[in-house]
Amino acid sequence: MNALLKFRRARSAVALIAALLLDGCVTYQPLIVGPAPPYALLPPDELMSCEAMTASFMFAAKRAARIEFWMEVGPLPGYGNDMFGVDAPSELVAERQRFDALTDLQRMRGCPVMDPEPAVVYERQKLEEAARSKGPPLKVKG
Repeated sequence: MNALLKFRRARSAVALIAALLLDGCVTYQPLIVGPAPPYALLPPDELMSCEAMTASFMFAAKRAARIEFWMEVGPLPGYGNDMFGVDAPSELVAERQRFDALTDLQRMRGCPVMDPEPAVVYERQKLEEAARSKGPPLKVKG
């Protein structure tokens, strides 16, 4: 019985020493978030004419302006935007990446290159103007 007790204590001591020795081997590194991957251009994007690229660029400017406006004012009530605060910043980053991709594509193809900032400011001004001169609500026939 005495030998069995000594064996159990020795085994517990070995396990404890091994755990203490391995404790220094475990490191907790913080999560490193690198820059976002570039926006992937789809095959239809690469086949667009200069006019189509300009239209796509302006659509991205409208989306970016709406997201910025909604981030400042808040999401529209009643549209189920529970995750808006989480999704909006990443969506805005995606639109900025789309601008970069379209600008690069415009340069490569020899099209007139547009600057994203003035386009977003212009669309944002249109949104703010529409919010100020809010007309009567739309009536839906059912």
